[in-house]
Amino acid sequence: MRRDQTVYEMAEAVLERQARALVARTGQPFKYAMETVTGTAAGRQLRELAEGEHRDEKAAEWHASLPWKRVEERHYSWLESYLE
Repeated sequence: MRRDQTVYEMAEAVLERQARALVARTGQPFKYAMETVTGTAAGRQLRELAEGEHRDEKAAEWHASLPWKRVEERHYSWLESYLE
């Protein structure tokens, strides 16, 4: 991850690396390898991330905030279940 890279650029770079690795293994054209990669569950998640609300954020900043977001999600999930 580059220091100035956006979430969009990071996700696209990962998808491209995976597609290039598939091309190297199978010899299929890049276009089809990219379709295969983005058709996986992980590929769909990366595509959603690339096109989502955080797409223009700096990837390093977004990545650093993930642990706190997960803690908040768990806390609110626990709180909601407790209140029910």
